[in-house]
Formats: sequence, structure tokens, C-alpha cells
Amino acid sequence: MKIDAHRVEDRLTVALTGRLDTSTAPLLGRDMQLDGVRHLVLDLDACHYVSSAGLREFLRARKRLAAVDGTMLLTNVSRDIQDILDMTGFSKLIPSQPKVRAISLEGLEFLSAGVCGECYRLDPETIVKLYKEGIGAEVAEKEKQYAKAAFVLGIPTAISFDVVTCGARTGVVYEMLDAALFSATIRNDLRNIESHARLLAQVAKTVHATPADPAIFPDIKANFRDYINQMGDVLQPGEIALLQRLLQRIPDADTCVHFDLHTSNIMIRDGEPVIIDMGDLSRGHYLFDIGLLCTVYGYPETGICEMATKIPNAEGLRLLEHFLEAYFADKPAEEHRFFQANRSFLAALRLIYTSTFLPSLRAENARIIREILLPRMT
Repeated sequence: MKIDAHRVEDRLTVALTGRLDTSTAPLLGRDMQLDGVRHLVLDLDACHYVSSAGLREFLRARKRLAAVDGTMLLTNVSRDIQDILDMTGFSKLIPSQPKVRAISLEGLEFLSAGVCGECYRLDPETIVKLYKEGIGAEVAEKEKQYAKAAFVLGIPTAISFDVVTCGARTGVVYEMLDAALFSATIRNDLRNIESHARLLAQVAKTVHATPADPAIFPDIKANFRDYINQMGDVLQPGEIALLQRLLQRIPDADTCVHFDLHTSNIMIRDGEPVIIDMGDLSRGHYLFDIGLLCTVYGYPETGICEMATKIPNAEGLRLLEHFLEAYFADKPAEEHRFFQANRSFLAALRLIYTSTFLPSLRAENARIIREILLPRMT
């Protein structure tokens, strides 16, 4: 067992290499000097086994840190060690972060690109959604959690079962046997764009008919009050005030909203749609999703449709209009009128949200909002 300790002020990081068992656990207890330490991180990246003796050393350290209101974290935990933590109940006592598998893009089939990242096929059975650099690993973990929760609720989504890294980027792996990207299906069959739009409407209605657990999914409308205010450096106070007034008009709801439900986040497997990219799944009114579709397909002059889906911009607009016809067909006429009156505002919301975590896009998103969308709102 090799033990490397590094301390900065009251934070101690200890990296373990080898087996932590009866013979080596006392060494860990000796080398973990916890006097004055309030935050302990145990890096298990190169540790491939932990026995009950090692767990007892973890417990001793936890008790000492608890006495000074400190924290303890296990990082780079392998699946085998996580199984030990789960079986013994230690996972309830000490938080842990899984060891992340590293991948390379060399030789992988490119599937699609979006504002937040790209999708690639890892092998015939799996795909990976790789976030752009600067989007933290916690986003991938959240997406994995939301995908599992959505699957249990009956939403047709693929289970995300692994988080990976590629250089400085983080990704989520989905099982996707012999599936084709919905955008690619549409590009290869533009003559039947109306039937594709009906299928997209069916997917959206399934999501929007699903109750959202408030203990898991955030309130999207409440979040947007903050997102809009964060645009104060690129929009004028009067523009911010207008956006907040229009936001307040959107009805409240307790059903699921995907908030990235376009055709490059849907796979077709055995003729059935399967949703991926569940990181923005929220609780709220369906209009947030309809607005997202307007962002992607509704304004050909922005070029977003071709960037995100590779569908020609004009065909994307045609897809959207057929979608709206199918989606609102069985809804009260006043709901359709409300959407049309707020269409440009709803389309602005995705641009606002993206600006909160991709600062490089703030100026361009603000330009689209100010030059294209705000005039139509007013």
C-alpha cells in the first residue's frame, strides 16, 4: 500500500495505491494526520480493494471530522469498492464519487451536435453524449439521475448507466441498440415531414402527461426568474423587466418538461422513439418545451436548426408548423392563441438558459433576443 498525503490549510487529500486490508490499514491510520483538518478527501483511484479493517479506519476518520463539524469524501471509487460500501452501509455514512472511465473519440461515429455538446456512437450497443469543455461533471451525474427517474415514470428514455471523461470533457453513456437519430431519419425522408412531426408531437405529449416528482425535478419557472436576472450584463433593465412580466404569465404546472426536446435528442429504435439528454428535465408547463422547439426550428435566420439537427432551416420550420398543428389539435383554442401571442418570448428562454452556463454564447444569444425576438414580443 502506498499512501500520498497532501495538505492545504485545513484540507487534506490522501491518495491510496494498492490494497487497503488488515496489514495496510494501520499504516493509513498512522499517516492520516488529522490534527487541524476539517476536510478530508480519500482518493481511491489506484486502490483496488478495501477490507473491513480499511472501513474501520474510514469510520475513525469520519468520527474525528464530525467532532469538528468537518467533511469527508471518497473519490474515484471503483464499482467493486462501491459495492462494498453499499453492502456494509458505509455509503450512507460517507459520501463518495465514482471512478470515471476515460474514452477517446478516435474512430467513433459522430451522430449529432448541439449547443451543449455532441453525441457519438461508442459501439453497436451504446452512445455517449459528450458535454463541451467547461460544463462540470455534476451536470452529467444529474442527467444520469434524471434519466433513471424518467424511465421509472414511464417516459420513453434510454437508461444512462455510466459517466465518462474525454480529456477535460465529461459525458454520459446510454444503451442504444441499433437506434438511429430522429434528425437523421427526417433528413433522409423529408417527403414525410408531416408524419415525423406527428411522432414528435406524440413524444412531447407523453412527456407532458407525466407527473413530475417535486422532490426530484426542479420548478423550471422558478429557476427562470433567476436566469433572466443573470442577463443584466447583456440586456437593458427594461428588457429584463419585460421578460420577467411575460414569464409570470406562463401558467404553473406539476408535469414533466424536458426542455431540450428536439429531434437530435430522440433516437428511433425498432420504430419507437427513445429520448436521450435528460439533464434539463424539470417540473412545469408544457409551453417551456414548445418554446424550445421554436428556438430550434422557428427562426430560420438564426441557423440553429441546421447547427443542432442538420435539417435544412426551411424544412425545420415546416416540421415545427406541422408539429404545432398536431400538438394543439386536441387542446382548447385559447391555449393555442396564448402560445402564439407568446411564441417569441418562449423561444428566447432557451437562449437565456444556455447563457447561464456557456458564457461564450452570451453576446450572440443576447443579439438574437434583442434583434429578432424582442421586437416580436412588443
